[in-house]
Formats: sequence, structure tokens, C-alpha cells
Amino acid sequence: MDESFDNYFYWFWLTTIKGLRKNRIKQLIKTFESPEIIWKLKNNEIRKELNFSENELNILERSKNYKELKRRLTDLKKKNINYYSIKDKEYPLLLKNIPNPPMGIFVKGSLPVFEKGYLAIVGSRKCSEYGIRVVRKLGYDLVKMGIGIISGLAYGIDTQAHKVALEYGGDTVAVVANGLDICYPSNNLNLMKSIEEKGAIISEYPPGTNAIPGFFPARNRIISGLSQGVIIVEAGEKSGALITADLALDQGKEVFAIPGSIFSNTSIGTNKLIQQGAKLVTNIEDILEEIKIYMHNKCNSKEVSQSKNVSISGLALEENIVYDCISFEPSQIELLSFKTKYNINKLQSILTFLEIKGLIKQLPGKRFIRI
Repeated sequence: MDESFDNYFYWFWLTTIKGLRKNRIKQLIKTFESPEIIWKLKNNEIRKELNFSENELNILERSKNYKELKRRLTDLKKKNINYYSIKDKEYPLLLKNIPNPPMGIFVKGSLPVFEKGYLAIVGSRKCSEYGIRVVRKLGYDLVKMGIGIISGLAYGIDTQAHKVALEYGGDTVAVVANGLDICYPSNNLNLMKSIEEKGAIISEYPPGTNAIPGFFPARNRIISGLSQGVIIVEAGEKSGALITADLALDQGKEVFAIPGSIFSNTSIGTNKLIQQGAKLVTNIEDILEEIKIYMHNKCNSKEVSQSKNVSISGLALEENIVYDCISFEPSQIELLSFKTKYNINKLQSILTFLEIKGLIKQLPGKRFIRI
């Protein structure tokens, strides 16, 4: 093995040992510094420095299976999964600086430079139509500013956050609580593939690892850790999104919350966050007031909120023209006809197509709105 692969091999081995708690692995690294040194140590040498049980030492010893580790590394390559230890230069600096960072991460897709500007959008799996509209509006504005979106690939708000970023050609990253050869939830497989092609999927768990309840809070610290701030769109009283908010505060990140109806169960958590001091958000300007973030273009936030000329891939020119004239506030069909210069019959046909595509919704009184 050459020196670079040597280092890669030993870090992969140590940080993916099954059955050995992560805090014990960190104790080994802190005491002996090099995974290669740890590989070569005998059990009695480890016992002299650390109070490891016989079972822990046996787990460590059994894990030193060179052929099996080589097979697993080959399997990673076949599945287009990259592995980065905390010592690799590719490992995100923002993540390295949080309390209790992962010792290694698995990545599908292209790992971005998170310091250039990413915000996390998380919330309820059982989101309301209001929550979806909020995510799509904020997501649209963030993409126009060149800000990437991080979320957790879960149903509800997470799914909508990823989708809006992809639709508008923005950057998005999914952080999951399972191995990258598994899609959870399974119905998001197509979405997962799209994120892999145009962004990145990250996990601290090796391939073959199924998601279990205890993994999700750990996953949430990575979501907040990679972002400059966390936006909570909808959250029930015991929502996992509130855990993400707490972790973000522990990491010194900004927490933003969308206010909701006092009669809605999915707004109990967000309203409580606002009472506790989270920044109340009604538009992107509220976010940009609190956070200085790198922009990929020169437009200011007011221009972003007013601009709508974003092309959706897969739409014909006329369909994009109509879509650009529809905002997140209801528009009468007569007004759309005036803006587009299309007669009502032609316009109605295009609107029907956009509604079938799930891009707009018709409200009573021939009014149309983005969703």
C-alpha cells in the first residue's frame, strides 16, 4: 500500500468498527493519535493506557480483517460512494468545528464548499399546504441568491426543500440517517437519485446500515453543522426539527422560525421557538438581516423577492412565460392574460398543463398560485 492509501485504509477501518462505541474510538485516537499505530497494538498495550473491557478489545481485534476491509472499500467504489475521514482535506471545515463531529463521512455526488453559503430547511413530515407554500417561496428566493439548501430527505418539509432547489437549478445536499446504498424513505428514491446527480448525499453510517430512531438526532447535528443557519418551517410539539434547532444553537448557528396559526398542531413548535428567541421569518430579508453569507451573484435581496424569471427544465417557452407571471400570491386569469398577451383559451390550456405538473394550483374564482 502507498502512504496515502495506507492512511485512508486505517482511518476507514477505525471509524467504521461495528460494536465499538464512538466515544471509545475517539479515546483511542486521542491516546495513540494514529489509526495505523492502533492497528498494530496488542490488547495488553491498549489495556495499559485505557480501561477497555475484554469484549471491547475482542471487537477491536476481530475488526482487523484486511481482506474484508479491502472488499468493503472496493464495494464503496462500485457504489460510487466516497469516504472522508476527519483528517482528510475534503472533510468539510464547518463540520469539523462542531462539538462531536463525525469521525468520517460517506458521500454520493459532489461534496460542495459549504462555507460559500448553505442554509438548512427542516420541519414536519406531516406538513400543511401552508408549509409547502412557505418552503417553495423561501427556497425560490434562496436559490436566486445562490444559497444552497440542506435538508434530511424525510417526507414533508425536507422533501419540498430539496425539490424546490432542484426545480430552480439550485444546490442541495441531503444528510441521511442510514447507509447511502439504502433510500429512506423508499418513496424518495427518485429524489435521492436527482440529488446525487446535481448535489450531494451525506451520511456518517457505512453502506448496509438501516435507519433506526436513535440515528436521526445524530443526523440532525450534521444538518445544522454544515449550514450557516437553520430555518424551521413547521414543527409539532415534539418534532425532530426542534432537536435540529437546539443543536444549531449549541453550534453557535442562527435559528429561524416561520410563524403559524395558533390552531395548527404543526405550528406549535415553531411558535414556541419564536417565543424562546428564534428569529421570526416572513421573507428572505428577515434571514439576510441576521446572517452574512456568500452570494454567487450580485443581486440584492429586494431584487430577489421581486424577480421571477427562472426557467423550469422540461417546460416549453410559452409554459415558462406563464409560470414566470404566477407568484406565491393568487393571480386572476385576466391579469395573467394581460401579462402574457395570450388569449384566455390558450392561457387556460397552458395553466392546466402547469397544474398537472404540480407547479401551480387553481383557487376559486379562476385565481392561480405557485405551489
